Parts: sequence; structure tokens; C-alpha cells
Amino acid sequence: MKLTEIFQQRRQRIRRDIEAMRLRRIRSHTRPGYTHCMNCGTLLKGMYCHQCGQYALDIHQPIWKYIRQYFENVYQFDGKIWMTLRLLFTRPGFLTNEFNDGKINSYVHPFRLYMCISVVFFTLFFMAAERATERALLTTVGQQIPDTVMNALRRTDSAVLPDTTVYAYNTKTLRRVLEVRGAWHADHLVRSHYENRGDELNRVTLPCLLFDSCLTRTAVREETQAKVNVLRRDSQPDMSDEEVRFYLSLPTDTATGRITADTYDWMTRLNQTDQLQQQATASFVLGKLSKWTPLFLMFLLPVQALLFKIFYPKRRYMEHFAHATHLGSLLLVLLVVPAAILLWHFNVGRDNHIFTNSVEDAFIFLTPFALLAYQLVSMHTTYRESWGKTTAKCLLTFFLFNLLTLGSATTLILWLALKATGRI
Repeated sequence: MKLTEIFQQRRQRIRRDIEAMRLRRIRSHTRPGYTHCMNCGTLLKGMYCHQCGQYALDIHQPIWKYIRQYFENVYQFDGKIWMTLRLLFTRPGFLTNEFNDGKINSYVHPFRLYMCISVVFFTLFFMAAERATERALLTTVGQQIPDTVMNALRRTDSAVLPDTTVYAYNTKTLRRVLEVRGAWHADHLVRSHYENRGDELNRVTLPCLLFDSCLTRTAVREETQAKVNVLRRDSQPDMSDEEVRFYLSLPTDTATGRITADTYDWMTRLNQTDQLQQQATASFVLGKLSKWTPLFLMFLLPVQALLFKIFYPKRRYMEHFAHATHLGSLLLVLLVVPAAILLWHFNVGRDNHIFTNSVEDAFIFLTPFALLAYQLVSMHTTYRESWGKTTAKCLLTFFLFNLLTLGSATTLILWLALKATGRI
């Protein structure tokens, strides 16, 4: 026997011993404190009852172990998922062949893998999309502030300082609009004397340039006057100490109790009805998309499997469905980078982006080609045909599937838009 073979066998024995020690340590931590199934009373021979299938759960373990076991049992967030993800990226088509060969327990089930990635992707995506939509609405509202004023407020060496103190409404939204449009330190430019009042009447100090350009004198709102009247009638009103101090500081007529202070609002020039309609439409469309997009992509999986069935009729449909599910999982992972880039543009703008424009465009442009290349290798590995036939079938299925996807997505978006505007 060669010396290299002796060392190789010794290395394998050491690895087996280490793996056996690891498994014994895991079993010592997960072994329940009972020997018979708590559900049917059958003698346990492992962590699952062979009679009823109940998991042998240690009911006296800490809460964090319950949470860990939940994710391991439902989503298989253990070593199995990381190995599955690694093979999904490094060996296209390998997981599909393993599943079709009956090796199901060694890896995460294809549909469970897709559901796991889908939940994480769409949860994070629509959280970021909601913020991007809010930013877009604020940008639209803030267009009434002249560009010359914004250019002066954006300069870090600008001599524009808050020097005018007034009572004004919607100052919290004004600060958010200034931040969206790139003003430096909007909270210092528009200083609220009472921080927790939101868009209610507040005493603020802001630059005279901003005051002259967008604030308009307006009447005192009835809800503001009503609170002042309550404060005059009730010595212990149901208000916070800050609210009491604010309303007591307002100049009022001692005889009638009416507020005599001049009040201003920068949103009086806007069409309030159109603004509310835009907000309602955006919220409706975003809410419906968050509901229907995951179902829409899930519906496309059997459609893509049907296309594979047409080009490879000798294979069973479930083999094609497993292949389509693995491709769908990879698609969601590949979409992370372009989706993050696009949402970053909405949230912080191109000027503050950490990438150059060419790198961003390259990521977005190369994503469909990366998916096409992956699908080509995966189809060649799964269906075992020549590269020429595989390339032709890959291009056809890729084109037809994306055509169906774009058509269905366009129909869904048009339906949502017509539904939001009340036309259907």
C-alpha cells in the first residue's frame, strides 16, 4: 500500500471521528427527557416517533430553542439550506437531478426552498418599496419649492440660517421634503420649538428665504381653536404637558378666546384633493402588488414547467416543475442586486449612490444574461442533450416564458391602475 493511500485513509478516519463526535454532541443537546412518545406512547428510537410521526420535543428547553426548531422544521434553516444554496449557485441542474433521482432528504425540497427565498425577498422588497413610494410622493409635493431656493439650501457653505420665527402647519412634512430634495440638515433649517406635534400647528424658526418662497398666511384651523377652548374650560385637560405649554403660549384674545397669532402653511398652494388621491392610489397599488406579486410569480412556475414539458415530452411533468422551481429560486436571488440599486435611487438619489452609474447599469443589464446562461447550463445538466439542441431550446423557452411574464405583468398593472382610478 502506498504511503499516500495510508495518509488518505487516516485522514478519512479522523474526519469520520470528528463527525461522529459532532453528532453525539448535537444529540446530547436535543435528546428529550423521555423515552416514549408523548402522543401515542410508542418507544422512541430517534427524534421522530415511527408510529405517529410526532417530533420528540423537549418541553423544558429554553424559548430560543423552540424558535430555532421551528425554523429548522418549517424552513429547514440548518446546515441543509446552506449546502442547498451553495449547490444551487455552483452546480446548475445538480439539485434538480438529485431530486428527480429520489434524493429528497439530503437537500431542501425545491418548493420549500422557493417559498423560503420568496418570503424573505418580498418582505424586504416591499418594505423598501413603501419607503421609495413615500419618497416619490414627497418629491412631487416638494416641486412647488423653487429650484433656486433649494440650490441655496443644498450648499454646505451657504449663509442661509433660520432667522424667522412663525406659527405654521405641516412643518414636519416640510422637513421631510427638504431632506428628499437634498437640503443639508433639514432639521436645523426648520427648527420646531415643540418636537412632538407632527404636522399640527407649531412654532418654528426657518430661513427667511424659505418663508418668503413657499409659506402662505392661512386661517387658524378649527381643531386648533377647539383645543384652546378646551384648555380654557378645563383646568386639567387630557393633554400632554408639552401640548399644554404650547397652547398656553399662543396669543389669544382675552375676551373671546380666539387665537390672534398669524398662522402659515406651505401646502395651501397645493390641491389637497389631488394630493390625497395620489397618496390613496399609491397605497392601493402598492398594497395590491405586495399581495398579488408573490402569487403571480408562483403561478409562473407551473407555466414554465409546461414549456419544458413541451420541449421535453418524455420527461415527467414533476421533473420539469422541480427544475422550474430551482430556476425561480435563483431568479429571486439574482433580482436582489438590481432591485436594491433601483430602490436606492428612489431612496437616496443617484448623486449619493455608492456605485458609479456604469457599474449600476452593468448589474441591471447583465442580470437577464446571467439568468439565461444559468438556465442553459442547468438544462444541459438536467436533460442531457447536446449543447446545440440545448441552446436552441433554452433560447425558445426563455423568450416564450419572458413574453408570457411581461404580458401577464402588464395586464396585472393595468388592472390595478384602472381599479385604483375607479374605472372598473
